[in-house]
Amino acid sequence: MSTNRQLPTATPNEAVREHFSASGPEEVVKRAQQLVTYSDLPDSVDDEHAAEGPALVHPRVHRVPLRAYLASELTGLSDDQRNTVFEISDRVNQICLEVNIELYEPRKKTGPVHNPDVSDANVFKMDHDRVVMSDVVIHLCHHASAGAGEELGFVYASLVPIINLAPGNQRVSRMITGIPSFKLEIRYEKAEDLNILLAKRLLEIRPYLEERRVLREQHEINIVGERVHDLRLKAGLSRDDLAKRVGLTAESIQHLEENVDATSNPSLTHLRALAAALKTTVADLIVPDLNEYILSQIQSSLYQRVPARFYDSMTQKDRNTLMRRYLYRVLDSLEKGQ
Repeated sequence: MSTNRQLPTATPNEAVREHFSASGPEEVVKRAQQLVTYSDLPDSVDDEHAAEGPALVHPRVHRVPLRAYLASELTGLSDDQRNTVFEISDRVNQICLEVNIELYEPRKKTGPVHNPDVSDANVFKMDHDRVVMSDVVIHLCHHASAGAGEELGFVYASLVPIINLAPGNQRVSRMITGIPSFKLEIRYEKAEDLNILLAKRLLEIRPYLEERRVLREQHEINIVGERVHDLRLKAGLSRDDLAKRVGLTAESIQHLEENVDATSNPSLTHLRALAAALKTTVADLIVPDLNEYILSQIQSSLYQRVPARFYDSMTQKDRNTLMRRYLYRVLDSLEKGQ
């Protein structure tokens, strides 16, 4: 006859002491670093697979891709000034890569040194579109620059967050520090200081940038452009004709018609000029389904005037007849009011 003997079990404290006493100090430190930082976590891992790993603290997996734009001085720089700007640009690019943000550098696409053959119009269009579609603009405040000033104008019009990088105590134009939108300023003494300072700020504001990106993508539709295109064709106007009436170029009208509103981002002045040229209103250009909205409001008003039991029992033909009579009365009252 055999008897089952119950083995003594160690208390939690004893188990912990036994575990650490079996490893040397260096091994314990190394393992702790792996558990906390999960340094060898693959870039493609997602939350579900990360949760299966042994890490005590899993890094946040960024599912929302972010884009940054580097605004800096490029025209009229001396060799030393250009080398400084390029050195800082390369460092900023490396920092953005480390925090999983794609950086667009105009000097590599439209800059006067490496891309002199790009036309002025294409420089404006390409850099404008990149600015307004960015999640954050990093501005190097090293030298006065008309181009960078123009880019900051795009930034303000599109409500893109700004991070200003300024060396030491160098004075920054009040036209930059006074921009009334989301902006941060980083002062640094040595270029290598940016490795910590810029990376820290980008990580701090990343949740805000991701939320802004998600909300923005929900509204990346072309309302104004399509409406301008339809009204222009209905009026028998070419893009050149409309451009002359508004004071723009045919290329700018094409850009407006073919891009989502977030990219074209016409100003209120442009919208008013377009509305006047197309013999409509600004509301008609920017509000989707404006006609349906107006009819629904009239119908709602009419519904309040007619008892529900009668309105619900009407045929569609009777409803249309009643709607026409109501509209005639509205127009008549408006004419008398004049």
